[in-house]
Amino acid sequence: MASKEIKILKEIGEFAQTKKLPLWAVGGFVRDFYLGKKTYDIDICVEGKIDDLLSFCRKKYGAKITRFETFGTARVSLENGLKLDFVRCRKEVYPKPASLPQVAPSKLHDDLFRRDFTANAGALSLLPSEFFKDYDLFEAKKAIKKGYIQILHSKSFIDDPTRIFRAIRFAARFNWKIEKTTLALLKKAVKENYLLLLSRARLNHELVKILEEKKPLAALKMLKKFDILKYYSPTLKVPQNIERVSALTSRLTLLAFNCKEENLLKNLTLPRQIFMQAQEDLKLLKNQKAVNFELSKEQKNLLKLCYPKLKPCALKKCFIDGAWLKAQGLNGEKIGFFLDIAAKNQFKGLYKSKSHAQKEILKLIKK
Repeated sequence: MASKEIKILKEIGEFAQTKKLPLWAVGGFVRDFYLGKKTYDIDICVEGKIDDLLSFCRKKYGAKITRFETFGTARVSLENGLKLDFVRCRKEVYPKPASLPQVAPSKLHDDLFRRDFTANAGALSLLPSEFFKDYDLFEAKKAIKKGYIQILHSKSFIDDPTRIFRAIRFAARFNWKIEKTTLALLKKAVKENYLLLLSRARLNHELVKILEEKKPLAALKMLKKFDILKYYSPTLKVPQNIERVSALTSRLTLLAFNCKEENLLKNLTLPRQIFMQAQEDLKLLKNQKAVNFELSKEQKNLLKLCYPKLKPCALKKCFIDGAWLKAQGLNGEKIGFFLDIAAKNQFKGLYKSKSHAQKEILKLIKK
């Protein structure tokens, strides 16, 4: 982390000390700090109310404050891109499996214990008297050093089944193993269908987060291995070439192309813009026709991945258009008929050039 960000954390810690507010950086930031990875999204846990700290950040740095009253949290966004998520230390109780937790103010120990995995349960003090001192109450450093995913208690996957996806995502991202007991409990929770207790929106969100990973293939393979893909579609397969595209829409398109279920994209309840782009690209892949517009680089890549033997002319704008056919004396349904033939033939690689395509279509017209 850059010295400017460290300076900000120190200043916040100094202010907190004047208010007698113990506070720590926690969660993913601490994990990434141990791993030597840069991050500008920091969770800060406070034993006490966070209001004074928010006011300090607003006055000192001109920060934008977004509050989430339900959970007593707030996001502080600074102009330099640093994001600080302040939360009061709390404990959680899940009234029933997969429900949102009931929260109550508490101490650091309880707040770390509610975390998903031991690797994410580390804390670093931000108080000036002990700046960045470890509070490693659940052996986070050990889990990170040895590279394993371990839940903190046996009901973890039952309380929150989305942790099943997070275990898989983190194991794949860091190339870590899932600890033996944790793995057994994960498989048990899947077998007993606790994932069915999640809403469709929560299930879909977890799949999208995996697709947004830099390299999602290993995680998708684990979803397949643990029989989790069936919750999206019984015919869903893992595209082995999915990491050869980077855009979320392209990865969604490849999933849908490899799935027999026609409504996969619709069932994922995606944001409209993402859905429309993926749907358009899926149609492009399935139609197997040259199109009447210039393809994007990403669309060309998708076509080449799905049709490895495709010839260059298939990726070009259709050589034949309605205006040219009309000039040949055609109209109405005949124009549509020959446009369709030309588009299909060009996709098959039967035309070497525009003039060649026109010559071949003229032969068909004269028959």
